[in-house]
Amino acid sequence: MRLFAGLFLLLAGQALLAAVLPGAVLVWNLDRGNAAYMEAQDRQALAAMTTLLGAELKAGVPVTNALQVVQSSFRDNSLPGDPAPPLRERIELVGPTGTHIAGPTVNGERVRAERPVKLDGRIVAVARIVRAPPANAASFAFVRDQVIGIVVAMSAIFLILLVAGYFIAGRWAEPQLALFRASRDIAQGDYGADVTETGAAETRATMRNLGRIARSFDRLETARRTWLVSVSEELRKPVHALAERLGTIREDSPPTDPEAFDEVVEGVRRLGEMAEDLHAVALADLGRLPVRFATVDPCALIHNAIWTSGKRAKAQNVTLEPGNMPQATVPVKWDGARIEQLFTALIENSLRYTPGGGRIQLGLEGQRNAWRLIIDDSAPGVDIGLAQELFEPFYRTTTEPGQSVMTSGLGLATAQAIVEAHHGRIEASRSPIGGLRVTVILPAAPPTA
Repeated sequence: MRLFAGLFLLLAGQALLAAVLPGAVLVWNLDRGNAAYMEAQDRQALAAMTTLLGAELKAGVPVTNALQVVQSSFRDNSLPGDPAPPLRERIELVGPTGTHIAGPTVNGERVRAERPVKLDGRIVAVARIVRAPPANAASFAFVRDQVIGIVVAMSAIFLILLVAGYFIAGRWAEPQLALFRASRDIAQGDYGADVTETGAAETRATMRNLGRIARSFDRLETARRTWLVSVSEELRKPVHALAERLGTIREDSPPTDPEAFDEVVEGVRRLGEMAEDLHAVALADLGRLPVRFATVDPCALIHNAIWTSGKRAKAQNVTLEPGNMPQATVPVKWDGARIEQLFTALIENSLRYTPGGGRIQLGLEGQRNAWRLIIDDSAPGVDIGLAQELFEPFYRTTTEPGQSVMTSGLGLATAQAIVEAHHGRIEASRSPIGGLRVTVILPAAPPTA
């Protein structure tokens, strides 16, 4: 919209200049032409008057009275048969040497015109116009009507150009806006954005190229998601088989080094969790994360998650405990297995950034037709300014060598995928116990279709 407004204002300014400048030139030319016309009329009237003055002098009228006699012959302030403006009180009569004879003298004004008065071929005086013509209603009305006509014509031209500029701006801006919207949508990951080719040849070519880029990215993204699903599927099978084999070995023949064996078992368990997280994120990317809703008790799920992750928390000297929770059973319709995976991912994320001696709390609060699952950890936690990046797959804030090997960076991305599959939302904020608070808001039951 700003593109259209800017272009329209530019064209409107040009239209204004195109209307005002010629109008100003016409008004100036009108004034200049009117002045030239008045001077020409004065010269014509002066020529007629000098002829009359010569005739009066030839008839014996003294030169000092000739001007008064001639001017008295005017009827209605005009020369007989002459449409020129009156010359009364505007003519000075001087001698050949410039001495004043009759009429007004020059008073700060230029001599507008002069003409010799001859008697028998000899110059006996000079008549000259020393004052501008007086303004009268007729001349004022003429100039006014001409100016009004010019203003009306220029206003009409301006309006026509303004309307044309509006349509030109809209016609030119629409393809640019379409190109902007398409590029914005593609940059945000919507590779199916409308890239209809419109506008000038260069704009159509740009949109055509943009469409090719979008289709190429779409193919790559689809392939990436498909590969992730395939890789995670293939990874889960041997990991599960290895975990079962280790369990069988523990039952059949106790290991000679239980501590080392437990480390292997724990590593396989973590590898299995990573495979499950990767599988969930990959399926969520494809919009195919399976969710089976059933009636479960979130309080029981929280206690189960605390028991499952308690061993690792104890190994890190971190207290893992329940926070504020309802005392009674809370029936909701969720996918219990996915919610346990959600809790595991959230606890794993908190354990990653909680140092020894810290604590992690899991709580549950009621909200209108929904429940808030809250996990708090103690300081230092994670910078809240990075809240949006926390939910990106493979994101880590730690720089400690070796820790990235033990963490997948998929925890919160997995949690977000599970939450979205339950039609909820997940948020990160500062925890009242000093670290990070992750809040999951889930409806008590899935929305009906």
